[in-house]
Amino acid sequence: MKLLSHYLPLGICFLVGLLTLLTYYSPHRAAAGFLETASIWSNIIYAFAFVLGLMGLFSRHWDKIRRQADGWGYSVFVFAGFFAVLVPALISRGQLLDGMRLTSLGWVFRYVYSALMSTMFSVLAFYMASTLYRSFRIKSAYSLVLAVSAAVLILGRVPLGRLCWDWVLGWTGVGASEAAQWLMGVPAVAARRAIMLGIAVGVVGASLKVMLGLERQYMGKK
Repeated sequence: MKLLSHYLPLGICFLVGLLTLLTYYSPHRAAAGFLETASIWSNIIYAFAFVLGLMGLFSRHWDKIRRQADGWGYSVFVFAGFFAVLVPALISRGQLLDGMRLTSLGWVFRYVYSALMSTMFSVLAFYMASTLYRSFRIKSAYSLVLAVSAAVLILGRVPLGRLCWDWVLGWTGVGASEAAQWLMGVPAVAARRAIMLGIAVGVVGASLKVMLGLERQYMGKK
């Protein structure tokens, strides 16, 4: 029984992973059917995972409120925010618009959720500004390249920056907008592709480790 509980999950994981991999290289109708069935099962698993995550979130915040731990008032807002969206969503059946009129969920989305999202991003802008100030301390050649690239992008995106560029570097015949566009279209794209290739290789490696049983955290193994 111990061997069965140990090797059965590994066998299922390997078999499903191998079939999923092979279906991407097979034009057969059965491969498309398998992918569709696997997608349906994935959605079911996602739904159960969402419920479990929600239960864990509520349990943790309820325990925090019960003990009145530090910051327990924020936990109250977690429950209030959840039901403030859930109740209108149930009433409006998940619809944002009823013809040309906002439903209760649409009103919450436009006047509550959008406002909170704008507030979060405005706070994030100050955090990014402070991070940029610390990052642009030129201590090496890489920091110099980063600082120069950021300066060119800033100058190329705002009218005042373009005027300053033309006044100082107009003799080069290259505008600030063209320089910023070149940075975004050549070096930035190359770096993005390198990052995506690295992510792809990492995903392949992690998937192989799971399929071959080298990674067993899903079985409770440390």
